[in-house]
Amino acid sequence: MFTALSFAKAILCENATLQESCDRCPVCRKIDNLSHPDLFILRPDKKSASIKIDDVRQLIKDIYLKPFEAKKKVYIIDGAETMKHEAANALLKTLEEPPTDSVLILITNNLKALFHTIVSRSQVVRFFTLKAADVKDILIKEYSLDEPRAHVLSCLSGGRLGEALRHRDEDVFQLRDSLINGASKGSLLGFSFDDMPKEKNRACLDILLSWFRDILTVKAGAPFSMVVNIDKIDLVSGEAKRLSFEYLQDVIANIVSTSAYLDQNVNQKLAMSVLGLKLASV
Repeated sequence: MFTALSFAKAILCENATLQESCDRCPVCRKIDNLSHPDLFILRPDKKSASIKIDDVRQLIKDIYLKPFEAKKKVYIIDGAETMKHEAANALLKTLEEPPTDSVLILITNNLKALFHTIVSRSQVVRFFTLKAADVKDILIKEYSLDEPRAHVLSCLSGGRLGEALRHRDEDVFQLRDSLINGASKGSLLGFSFDDMPKEKNRACLDILLSWFRDILTVKAGAPFSMVVNIDKIDLVSGEAKRLSFEYLQDVIANIVSTSAYLDQNVNQKLAMSVLGLKLASV
């Protein structure tokens, strides 16, 4: 999403060069706030975790209208792989013959999950993750984050700057504190996963996985430089003394299994609740 928005800025910015936007003008600020009238973002529905055909039809209807403010319009479909067959088919003709004043950007983490007919009508641009150290450096220098927070975000994001910034904006540290508090007590039963979008459930799993891996890492005698949650190193060390290798290995295996279940589109609330029960019983 970060790259897609940066591309949208380069297209819509009043002072854009051949390479990039100015990142300062009112247009760029509107895009940062997701309030530009010629920028449209389509995401999966929170309940169904898929992009609905009605939303695709609305996009198609809107795309043939003239831009409101800029010379072009930009449409971003985030999580394009969640489009069902009906929704994907509805989009085909627009992909084949898009209006000259509109740009369509489809984002997916799994190209193989997209229908072949969609891929064949698109220009595929692949992106590779950055090193965690590079993401950390950017967060410190460009976004003025302190080193501990930048370190945690760079590790949790898996080398994706946009993901790190999204975690920052959504205050992942508050979510992390709630999960760690529950995990330290051996139970997540008091933590509500009701109506959580899949992305947030994945973030919960990533946080839990990093937490128990940190404990296992310290317990195994590895250097603190390998710890993700470095700002909680005292608590990590205490848990490393308290918990057994067997418990940590079982917990990590259960978290990984739950992540795999989410990939198979099982009931998310049920999968997360079962994980909470397993953490209490392992």
